[in-house]
Amino acid sequence: MKTKIMLFALVILIPLFTIQCSKSDDDSDETGGNLSVKITDAPSDDANIQAIFVTVAGVKVNGVSVEGFQKKTIKISDLHSGKTEVLFAGDVQADTYSNISLVLDYDKDVSGNAPGCYVMDKTNVKHNLYASSSASAEIKLDKSFVISSDGTTNLVIDFDLRKSIIYNENSTASNKYKFVTDAELKNSLRVVLQEKSGEIKGKASNNFSNSELFVYAYRKNQFNATTETQAQGSSNVLFAKAVSSAKVNADGTYKLTFLEEGDYEVHVVSYGHYSSTGKLTFKGLVTANSIISGLVMNNISVSGNASVDLNFNITVLP
Repeated sequence: MKTKIMLFALVILIPLFTIQCSKSDDDSDETGGNLSVKITDAPSDDANIQAIFVTVAGVKVNGVSVEGFQKKTIKISDLHSGKTEVLFAGDVQADTYSNISLVLDYDKDVSGNAPGCYVMDKTNVKHNLYASSSASAEIKLDKSFVISSDGTTNLVIDFDLRKSIIYNENSTASNKYKFVTDAELKNSLRVVLQEKSGEIKGKASNNFSNSELFVYAYRKNQFNATTETQAQGSSNVLFAKAVSSAKVNADGTYKLTFLEEGDYEVHVVSYGHYSSTGKLTFKGLVTANSIISGLVMNNISVSGNASVDLNFNITVLP
């Protein structure tokens, strides 16, 4: 009798074991990949700004929130010249995606303090960047990317502070800065695949001590001097179509980072001494020539994970 019971038990257990193995095999076939999302910025040109903070409350891919994201308040004004901060790193369903979204919390920072997105000026006054009643906003950025089950996809979101924040001299003392319109804010952010982006860096020669210089990267043949040197849009942004920008440091060095693969032209712009508002005063375009053999300012090819050295001489300052 005991032998018959044991055989009966084995008959029952074998199918269960088979089912369990099959379930484990199915689990192992789940197609998940790794996604890393970083944030960086192109710098502001306002001398009265001490720091700029944004609070990211969520990250979405194709409209679906990624699991495991933790709300972050980021001092984004520090993240220039190739510096980044990780917003999210984790597993995402392997698939082809067409967009990524940032959810900004305008109301509260990660510690629960108001506001969530703000400028800190040099007198330590916080300026709420969003003055309307909205507590949050979702910025959807169109970008095709693939999450594969055998690697990590690295995305970098460039938050162009020069384009995204404007100064309102007629506003109250604690609310002189604000985000541009929703449409302009979306256009001031871009997303790139890190492994398919490169940089342009170099040094400006000659004396420019009486000017503040910025360099602007444009897609080849996309720069129009007449329109780009005029204030554009509801928020009156100069050089609105520039892909990226960088300040030329006191030693002449500069770096334009996270440029998608392709052909670019670089334009140098001079600004005067800071006005009473702290904003730079546009003086004009600088005449500059590359001193790198075989490289010209309006035809620079950028490849993924590569750096292009572009040193230039300043021949005419406006």
